[in-house]
Amino acid sequence: MADIMVVPPRRDTNSLGRPRLGRHPPEPASLRLDLQVKIRNFAKELGFDLVGFSPAKIEEKNVKALKSWVAAGYAAKMEYMSEKERLAARCNLQKILPGAESVIVLAMNYYKGQEVLRAGFGRVARYAYGRDYHKIISKKLKELEEFICKTGAQIFPNKKIETKCYVDTGPILERSFAVQARIGVIGKNSSLITKDFGSWVFLAEVITNLDLASSSQAAIKSHKNAKILRDDFPSCGACQRCKNACPTGAIIAPGIIDARRCISYLTIEHKGKIPAKLAQKLAQTRRIFGCDICQEVCPHNFSRQKPTMNEALLKPKIAGDQLELKKILNMKTDTEFLKNFAGSPLMRVKRKGLRRNATLLNF
Repeated sequence: MADIMVVPPRRDTNSLGRPRLGRHPPEPASLRLDLQVKIRNFAKELGFDLVGFSPAKIEEKNVKALKSWVAAGYAAKMEYMSEKERLAARCNLQKILPGAESVIVLAMNYYKGQEVLRAGFGRVARYAYGRDYHKIISKKLKELEEFICKTGAQIFPNKKIETKCYVDTGPILERSFAVQARIGVIGKNSSLITKDFGSWVFLAEVITNLDLASSSQAAIKSHKNAKILRDDFPSCGACQRCKNACPTGAIIAPGIIDARRCISYLTIEHKGKIPAKLAQKLAQTRRIFGCDICQEVCPHNFSRQKPTMNEALLKPKIAGDQLELKKILNMKTDTEFLKNFAGSPLMRVKRKGLRRNATLLNF
């Protein structure tokens, strides 16, 4: 006798397969929440520590702040921040992905302790310890995009799902979207401060035409403890430690950085000679690539310095936490530079820029 598979009736139908009176198919909101949970869980499996959902429309106050910042010249020589089309895209995601509804914001803890800086060495910013995080995270974003499209198609079979991902490279105001997604708040040093990891996080985004954010926003507003949900993030209050600690006075107002004076900009993005007064300040900090000073003095970071457990961010060690100045100055060819720093964020400054920085520190 052949086996007979018994298929239990659907919950929204009776034993004859007819719709039950008073029963309705699941609301779109419940489907969106279901997809949110699946995306969040998969993102965590990929190694992301925080996941949030924001509407694709950026708040007008952030658009105005960006335009004012650029108009004041604070972007220095970073043309990619002020170029007309890119600036327009930063203010309107529809120019990047027509039909964009949501931004999935992801954060990954990268904190790592550092050894005492030795004499004759220059300090490397924590994020640049090993392999370039752009490459590490980009690979994970591709996996997440595939998951979203595949899983989303199962939940919304009649929708053509589109996505676009970035990790600190595209024309998107990622920190503003991170705030909207409740990943964290912007500190006076302009860094995003999270409850779990302070400001020691990489940010990445997936823009999509799926409406994943409205349910989250509605849930927050309707929650009986809505005020608590809004006010449970760190606040800078009257604290001025980052502003006072910045050696070059780059923090000119809460959340506003003049890149022309920022050590991170000067040691990485700036081309050519560094102005004498700024070079003198830079030399005193002994920072050869990037700068963590405003993060190191932030009280919110003291209790949130949790060493990353992500092996991809730790191995292989390439630049490490400090570089020997003599070794950098003795690099005579780009081939030698490539041999030492291939795959590292230090490739962005090139041999010429790194030698310039080492020369300033080797006084």
